[in-house]
Amino acid sequence: MNPNDVIDAYVADVMRRLPRKDRHEVGMELRGLLGEMLADRPRADDDSVLAMLREFGTPMEVAARYRPPGMVIIPAEQSRSFALISLAGVGLQWALTLPRVFHGQPLASWWFTWGLGSLWWPGFLAMMTLAAAWLRHVGAASWFGASGAGWRPRTIDPERVDRGLLGVTMASIAIGIAVMVALPWITPSMPAPMPTLFAFAPDFLRVRAWPALVLWLAQFALLAVLMVKGRWSPALRWGDVGFNVAWLALLGAWLAGGPIFQSASVEGGARNGLGLVMAFIAIDLVMKLYRRRTSRPRLSR
Repeated sequence: MNPNDVIDAYVADVMRRLPRKDRHEVGMELRGLLGEMLADRPRADDDSVLAMLREFGTPMEVAARYRPPGMVIIPAEQSRSFALISLAGVGLQWALTLPRVFHGQPLASWWFTWGLGSLWWPGFLAMMTLAAAWLRHVGAASWFGASGAGWRPRTIDPERVDRGLLGVTMASIAIGIAVMVALPWITPSMPAPMPTLFAFAPDFLRVRAWPALVLWLAQFALLAVLMVKGRWSPALRWGDVGFNVAWLALLGAWLAGGPIFQSASVEGGARNGLGLVMAFIAIDLVMKLYRRRTSRPRLSR
């Protein structure tokens, strides 16, 4: 085969991997570049041309160089963190549910319920990451004043709060309070068998559940003060840490104090869920205490 025919076949293979509107321009540029490279070689036979093209890259690799960058879902610097958080979440859920196998639950039954079911966590992370990537791709950062135009070094104050994120947190707590208060009246109106499945143990709401409402209201009040001030104070920081400790104590008391639901199947799922929530609260508590030791204003990079 003529060396020019080999180059033409190579360029055609690259072009078919590119958007139609870019093919002509890229093809002209690539033929010229490869022609110049071939002219610099001492000999121009088939073996020499094939060696040159292999050094230049496969058609797929070359097309990737010319193709405009698409939407990056997980930036390279975040890949390791994404993998670690995903694996840690799945591992934690397995650690909480695998003891069922040692207490008589068939391994296949565990695998097709809790085992595979734990993959909701990396799926949830992937969907959140995809949503964030789409917002970056459409330029949503500029909607919130986060574009890179006019960048200048600034001092990052770790005590300053993001009022938007704080508002979302307060709304979540308000929804949680409303659901908890309304749940005893909502459950009986659900279609069968939901009222039976989600019926609470006789003394749970009356004796053991009410401290959660107090904690939620107190935490909501702390966040309201934080919203007004716009920054953390030492008292607010320690108050936030105190709420973590209080929630751990309350959820631990729920687990140790007897049944929460009357249905055994719902009770098992609720206990595993509470154990998972306690693990996340404990991790958050450790991180908060660590940041209290290391946080100080610093120059952004």
